[in-house]
Amino acid sequence: MSADNPASHGHEATDARAEAAALFAAVARHEQAPTTMQLHCLAAATALRAPTRPVAPTIRGSEPDRLVTQALRILGQLDVDDFARPDVLAAARHGRRALREAH
Repeated sequence: MSADNPASHGHEATDARAEAAALFAAVARHEQAPTTMQLHCLAAATALRAPTRPVAPTIRGSEPDRLVTQALRILGQLDVDDFARPDVLAAARHGRRALREAH
């Protein structure tokens, strides 16, 4: 399939959403993350409605704000139409709020 194929595009968006959801879920379980940050990340992961998978141990041990930033960057790289979906926008809002809690 080519990159212009809508089915391929949908698969890439689904993979990106799953990756971002996994990062948000990792922060929701991160023992060094403040409780409010954990709650916002849990809400972000839930909003994406994507199955989460375990993140690599090297990523899992990262600082919570770096994980949230990475998840937001992944969402920010989505196609405009995918990013504009209400669930993605909600996840991005929760991610931004989680970052504010880290600082």
